[in-house]
Amino acid sequence: MALGSTATQLLLTLATASTLATGYTLVAKPGPAGPAGPPGEAGPAGLPGTTGPAGPEGPQGPEGPRGPAGPSAAFKGASTPDFVLPGSGANEVTNLLALRFRAPSAGAVHASATGYCNVPSAATATHYAVYVAAAPDAPHEASLPTAAFVRFPEGASMVQVPFAVGRTLAVKPGANALYLNFQNFSGLAGYSCEAELVAFFSATQLP
Repeated sequence: MALGSTATQLLLTLATASTLATGYTLVAKPGPAGPAGPPGEAGPAGLPGTTGPAGPEGPQGPEGPRGPAGPSAAFKGASTPDFVLPGSGANEVTNLLALRFRAPSAGAVHASATGYCNVPSAATATHYAVYVAAAPDAPHEASLPTAAFVRFPEGASMVQVPFAVGRTLAVKPGANALYLNFQNFSGLAGYSCEAELVAFFSATQLP
């Protein structure tokens, strides 16, 4: 038996005896770490957490571009559903028809009305006016060149008198109204009228 083999066996015998006697194992210095293995499969996703508190409101953003212009012209009309009987008081004002509308912006309307009034025969003279007004009780104004004036002598027989009147008025954005009025200058009773009133709106006037 060679001397080297005998020495090795002797060391192993001593180590075994030492381990049995003391309960400890002699461990050699660990070698270098090996390469990392491939990652394992991902586990299932956990439950979502609770929603946190809302953060403070941020600053207001810049104003966006202006939208396209709205309609520059429009119209609306109304008509009497039946005969309207004007009052018989001297200089009394009766509203024959009202036209209410909403203007998309400031501008103007040209209002025109057509219709007729039945005039009774009487021993007194006939004298009245039909006109577009800004209020239902507004009396006739001498500055209205498009008002319809009717004047008959005493004892005239009953006739049907047509009229066509108009007026241009400024309007504000939103709710507006126009009125077709009848003023009875002579105070004659027995008139009856029917009419149609149309308003054309425009945001601008022609140059």
